[in-house]
Amino acid sequence: MTIDEAAAFLSGRDDFILSSHEGPDADGLGAEYALARALSSLGKRVRVVNANRHSETYRFIDRAGIIECIDDAGLDDEEIRASTCVLLDTNDIMYAGEVADRIIAKAKGLIIIDHHEVKGDAAPNVCSAPSYSSTCEMLYLILKRLGHVFTEETASALFAGMVYDTGSFAYSKTTADTFEAALELVRAGADPTKIHGALYESSAVNVLLLRKDVLATLELYGGNKIAVQTLTSGMLAETGSSSQDAEGLINVPLQAADVEVSIFLKENEEGLLRCSLRSKGAINVAQIAQSFGGGGHRSAAGFKSPYPLDTIKGRVLELVVIALAQRQDSD
Repeated sequence: MTIDEAAAFLSGRDDFILSSHEGPDADGLGAEYALARALSSLGKRVRVVNANRHSETYRFIDRAGIIECIDDAGLDDEEIRASTCVLLDTNDIMYAGEVADRIIAKAKGLIIIDHHEVKGDAAPNVCSAPSYSSTCEMLYLILKRLGHVFTEETASALFAGMVYDTGSFAYSKTTADTFEAALELVRAGADPTKIHGALYESSAVNVLLLRKDVLATLELYGGNKIAVQTLTSGMLAETGSSSQDAEGLINVPLQAADVEVSIFLKENEEGLLRCSLRSKGAINVAQIAQSFGGGGHRSAAGFKSPYPLDTIKGRVLELVVIALAQRQDSD
């Protein structure tokens, strides 16, 4: 499904429930918020419901307080069956958490809008465009096709998502088109200084303490080319933080010239383990994540792990070491 087809699909329906992956980040939330406001301005009925609450860091995106947690939303089956579900920033339904069974499985229809690589053949109503920097960049184009006139509110939401998913416009998928989109959003009222401050300079002290604990776990392997950090549920309890408060820490080791791949093993409050992977581009971490049932794109990927922390750490390290060796052999 192309950008134009996705816009036409949305234009032809009136009732929507928007959602994103568990632990939604600024890209998913910005896309949800901007799309919800744009569809509402067209007279459509829209709810935004995620599996869990988003980090307080992202409160500035949801100014109108329209993004709900599924346990508090009070949705009934009649409303769900009358609605089309729009899943944003993931093409894997299971990454939506409880939304998968409680909403997507019962909804009238489904469309997925995402910028990550699709595993296998894409379903008919999947608008997947891995060449774009972010889901928010895709939504910028879709909203233009819908005739939306960007307000300061919708422009700021999309700009925040683009800043987050491009690493402040530094990652490899940042293109001239990305900058053109960002420029139009700034002209519509998005304030780069305020948005950067809200994303990266507004954390509470307990978040700073959590980051200190995580950085203390840093280990280096493969001649300092691979960095591993760990977040445990015990750290969350001790600092009074949430797992989402550790966002961005995976990128810290990549500041070192020698480090090519960063691995972040993190438990949430319930002890569920997730592995995130980042690379500087030479190693395709999406392929590694896919071998564990996950996904992503070349430089950023992840997966949920059913295995104990030490087990998955060893398996991921093994695959990254092999990938680095293969790359060196091809040089």
